[in-house]
Amino acid sequence: MAKLKDKHVVIGLGKTGLSCVRFLRRLECPVAVVDTRAEPPAAAQLRAEFPDVTLLTGPLDKFDFTGCRELVVSPGLSLKHPAINKAIAAGVPYAGDVDLFARSVDAPVIAVTGSNGKSTVVTLLGKALEALGYNTCVAGNIGLPVLDALSKSLEVEVWVLELSSYQLETTHSLQAGIAVNLNVSADHLDRYDSLDDYAMAKQRIFDGCEAAVYWIEDHRTKPAQPVQLLLPFGGDENDHGRFYVVGDQLMDGSRVVLNRSELHLQGRHNLLNICACLTVLGQFAGTDYRRALPAIKAFSGLPHRCEWVAEIDGVRWINDSKGTNLGSTVAAIEGLVDSVAGTLLLIAGGEGKGADFSSLRPVVAASVGRVILFGRDRALMAEAIGDAAAVVLVETLQQAVAQARASAQAGDVVLFSPACASFDQFENYEDRGRQFVAAVAG
Repeated sequence: MAKLKDKHVVIGLGKTGLSCVRFLRRLECPVAVVDTRAEPPAAAQLRAEFPDVTLLTGPLDKFDFTGCRELVVSPGLSLKHPAINKAIAAGVPYAGDVDLFARSVDAPVIAVTGSNGKSTVVTLLGKALEALGYNTCVAGNIGLPVLDALSKSLEVEVWVLELSSYQLETTHSLQAGIAVNLNVSADHLDRYDSLDDYAMAKQRIFDGCEAAVYWIEDHRTKPAQPVQLLLPFGGDENDHGRFYVVGDQLMDGSRVVLNRSELHLQGRHNLLNICACLTVLGQFAGTDYRRALPAIKAFSGLPHRCEWVAEIDGVRWINDSKGTNLGSTVAAIEGLVDSVAGTLLLIAGGEGKGADFSSLRPVVAASVGRVILFGRDRALMAEAIGDAAAVVLVETLQQAVAQARASAQAGDVVLFSPACASFDQFENYEDRGRQFVAAVAG
């Protein structure tokens, strides 16, 4: 306790934790670091940059945080952990990297959360705002820690942040100019008590915001608290926000803005992502938003998100390794199915994070001819799918690709969209996606 007393204690020394240490030391704050791992990922870097910062390792239960000045908790750690919860109950302030960032910026912030589509939307917003002439920085859960971005990015005119529910748990001061909640579907139920509990964590993005953008068809995305300006997107011809989809057309009120055929971005679900972007741009830039349409048309998507890999003997292979939950995989299937001349084959599996896979069954029954499952929770997924389609179980991704190769015929599409986390067999979803691409190339 003596080594932690009156210090800002960073819990978790990964990429985000190290960025917090750098930020706090620039402010000359007394800092200590705690991690459950004997040799945390950023330990060597911490010793090289800050040899005077104490690093303590071991189970959190052995630490007493009640005398700390502030806890700075990394996103991977739950505030419900007894040692953290005890300190919070004793009145110790707590924050995350996004909250430290929010206390330090004056430029407008556009914040985006949602179970699926966050990375696509923030990347697209960044390109669109740059096309409109704004010096823009995209950061957060997309891979660039917000505090590292803050130290490197000068003269930023607008920040675009991708925020996970984990990050929002420790964020109190954001007060975004525009806050966006794209959708809420079952995810991270190994950490949250229920889908509603998870949805309430997402709701924190609206705290103190000026304008709230939400999907009119998903009641869990609508602000539960009072907000100055509500900006729904999506819907149908009878009940819709300003930007919505009719058939293959994206509408601004009664006017067609874009046709699906004009876009490089694949999948019908991405029309809704573009609706969300245009809702933000319409609020931020007014009628000038139309000057960003060429950048939106030119955007071809992100790696590992419904990414075209190859066409071999008439079979198309699609990498959607970023599909880490059921909602994402369902969207990928529904977005591709009308472009499949033959059969859609689905490769899925991994670490299910406590999800109920039963919602996959009707989508598979309607759109998928064959399912190949691998990884830790493949048997649970197979049980949920039942006889909705032919199901094959294998152990590894490489075996799954070999099975798909053996059974696919010209006109078929093989979609790799795991609906699961990657940590049972891979470093992360990027590593998983690269291994899929390598297996297809082989």
